Amino acid sequence: MQPIHKTNVILVGLLSSLWKLPALGQPSQPSFQQAKQALNAGQYELAETHLRQIVQQQPESAEAFFNLGLSLHLQLELDEAIKTYEQAIQLDPTYDQPYTNMGLALIEANQLDEASTVFKQVLSLPERQESPASIHTLAHYNLAIILKRQGELKAAMEEVNAALAITPNFAQAQKLRQMLN
Repeated sequence: MQPIHKTNVILVGLLSSLWKLPALGQPSQPSFQQAKQALNAGQYELAETHLRQIVQQQPESAEAFFNLGLSLHLQLELDEAIKTYEQAIQLDPTYDQPYTNMGLALIEANQLDEASTVFKQVLSLPERQESPASIHTLAHYNLAIILKRQGELKAAMEEVNAALAITPNFAQAQKLRQMLN
């Protein structure tokens, strides 16, 4: 029996890694699944890289722009995230997730009036159940946060009550109502 040489092991390792590579001249195409896995793993820059490629390949995909916006948002690149969410909305004005996330990014950027406008737009969209609460519940809740920050406590309480009228067990809205009392 011949001894295994180190060079043979390295060669086998290199060959096995080549089997995983795309053929020459065929660049690897990232998938939504790879991008979402990177997002879920906290690898926001990698997700952004994948999603920029996907957006180039699928420039009519509101979902691709939304996820790109999310990756930017999570990196606190708020201005670019907001613009990217806007692109998703332009592609599909009925797709509610970009509205909600754009509103949140606007709150983070302290653009409260603009955020308020976005959350009011969410209320004009069809209701959809989400976790921990429906999109309308979340819109009312976020409007309450905005109004609280603006010192409009009575109006904030009205929005919290509207949120709780839709989803009575929404814990964050219950806590906010306690703070407003």
